[in-house]
Amino acid sequence: MKIALLHPSLGETSGGNLYNRNILHQARLCCFPLHSVTVSAIDRERLAEWRKNYDLLIWDSLFWQELLGMVETLKKSPCCLLCHYLPSLNPLAAACEQAVWRDIEDRVIDSMRLVIATGQVVFDEIQKRFPSKSVGLCEPGIGEAFKPDLLPTKANDSSVRVLSVANLLPEKGYLAVLQALAGLTELTWRWHFCGSDTVDADFTERFWRVAGELNLLDRIRYEGVLASEQIAELMQVSDVFVSASHYESYGIALAEAAVMRLPIVCSDTGAAGQIVQHDVNGFLFAAGDVDTLRADMARLISEAELRRSFRDRQCFQGWSWRQSFMILDRLCKEALCLTIQ
Repeated sequence: MKIALLHPSLGETSGGNLYNRNILHQARLCCFPLHSVTVSAIDRERLAEWRKNYDLLIWDSLFWQELLGMVETLKKSPCCLLCHYLPSLNPLAAACEQAVWRDIEDRVIDSMRLVIATGQVVFDEIQKRFPSKSVGLCEPGIGEAFKPDLLPTKANDSSVRVLSVANLLPEKGYLAVLQALAGLTELTWRWHFCGSDTVDADFTERFWRVAGELNLLDRIRYEGVLASEQIAELMQVSDVFVSASHYESYGIALAEAAVMRLPIVCSDTGAAGQIVQHDVNGFLFAAGDVDTLRADMARLISEAELRRSFRDRQCFQGWSWRQSFMILDRLCKEALCLTIQ
């Protein structure tokens, strides 16, 4: 048995790449025959070679466009889709763009023997569209660097440290956080965030322009692209975690923050409802509702006792990456059975 995970370069910072790297690492540890295949281009000749060399091809969902042009060939191949996200669910996209993406998604999904969704939102949507399709759910794990027994470490200054972890992209809600913080300048806080600022250069430029117009530049610190261990260290010295994302399939950084027992303010996207209990260990707000985001952040920044109580009641544990891999192992074997039939 040989299985290929066909993916783009794993060097870019993204939740999908983090997922792929960890699953491949667990496969190596378990001596499971899941092979990493970095794909720069897809054509019928390469597909024929992969079909010859592997019993099952698992395609990363970043290849939507490329797979669309090969759906008839894919139907005859032992193929599975690892679906990290559905572009049609992005609420910031225009209705016509969402419709185009939905057509692409439906045609690609229809060509697959099995779809593995990495988030409940995606799983539910695919099941709704394809009631008879074999669909599995394999949510991300939590890295070993994120340990609930690590005590928070207070910085030397008296500022409340607010942290966000996401690439600088419109759908991640960074402008909403800026707008919320602009109304809280009377409070003592600093906002730290990490993630790639090169994925969308136009948005990065817009973000810093808006931050300057709101006179927030001296209270914001961009930490860059960090490894998991560095993110865990940053969470250890932070007081509040905020995510204002408009769309998530799951939300790995949110889960990691919860495991680190950070008080959380987050939009109700992805797995937020599984991770955060509103007014128990964090605040949930409707994506795009800046007024509620501002009010929730104001409470957590100004009320130290509330932050402590949220930390004490933070009980989310999540999967380990080993547990996530074991689910993927089972789903791969199911896909192979479907191929044999």
